[in-house]
Amino acid sequence: MCELNDWRCVVDSKRLIRRPLPSGPSLGVPAVPAPRSQWKGFLKLSLVSCPIALYPAITDAHRVKFRQVNKRTGNRLRHQLVDTVTGEAVERYDKGRGYEIGADQFLPVEEHEIEAARAAAIVAPPPEQERRSEPNPVARRMLPARDMDEVEMEEEMPAPPPPPLRLENDHTIEIERFVPLSQIDPVYFDKAYYIVPREPVGQEAFAVVRNAMSEEGMVALGHVTLSSRRRPIAIEAFGKGLRGFVLRHLHEVRSEADYFSDVADMKLPSDMLAVAKHILKLKTGDFEPSFLEDKYQHALVQMLRKKQAQTSVRSEPVCPSRQNVVSLMDKLKRSIAAEERVAGLKPSPRLPRAKSKRPSAGRRKAG
Repeated sequence: MCELNDWRCVVDSKRLIRRPLPSGPSLGVPAVPAPRSQWKGFLKLSLVSCPIALYPAITDAHRVKFRQVNKRTGNRLRHQLVDTVTGEAVERYDKGRGYEIGADQFLPVEEHEIEAARAAAIVAPPPEQERRSEPNPVARRMLPARDMDEVEMEEEMPAPPPPPLRLENDHTIEIERFVPLSQIDPVYFDKAYYIVPREPVGQEAFAVVRNAMSEEGMVALGHVTLSSRRRPIAIEAFGKGLRGFVLRHLHEVRSEADYFSDVADMKLPSDMLAVAKHILKLKTGDFEPSFLEDKYQHALVQMLRKKQAQTSVRSEPVCPSRQNVVSLMDKLKRSIAAEERVAGLKPSPRLPRAKSKRPSAGRRKAG
């Protein structure tokens, strides 16, 4: 089983052993760097907390990836943003977001509006009971009432608008409840993470939470903020550490009724069902990691090695074409014009053309 960093996974019982492949032509793929934590914070259970770090449990660093190239020159191609109506090229700093509301009609959305929506999902409103118990600040500032009419008028005055919501991230996963793992449908599992303690001072608290969940056979549920988005997470004891699964939201999972409603209920013959059960028993066995081997990946690596061995590597530097120089000059001119529009300045005069290095007619005759 080959991987991009020239290592082979060999199945030994139920363990994966990495062994280097035999020496051969390199594919020019850099070694995979050590994994970095994607999230750092605290795991809190009631009054017990410990510093933790989340590491992605999956990676695509070993997957063979291709680039788009020019078949004629072999050079890499790059995408360009183009306005679908005017046909003009658009710079990346002019790129924004829009929600499609009709045919070629989009509702512009700004970044601060998206941040406000994220904050609304994180900051929960106070409970109804607490809102009723709080005194009305407007009525508190009024003069004392002299009769019943003024008292009723004070109670009916609307409360002031709530303060603006702010995006809050306390970098804490607070365990809200424990549930059996069997009660969570696997369709809700999204990304997996390994959770380890960050500092020696939190080792004991980490072990207490881990062992308690392991002995009770329960999974912890909480929330974590990843990429500025609040996500539910399920945490289970896993070896010496913890393993977390970010869960999908309800609106992200489709109902099985949309697909199984047309499946007919059939009464199967007992002999036919007995034959199927017999075949099932013949094929029953233990799960082996070798079943997950990517044979397509292995074939791609072998093909690329043979192809690279037959191809000479180009060592001379590639000179940029005149078309690239002109394109860069156009970008610089458009950048100057854009900056002047932002600053409210008058347009600058046209930049002079670059002088040609070709000799003049008189010089050619003199030569």
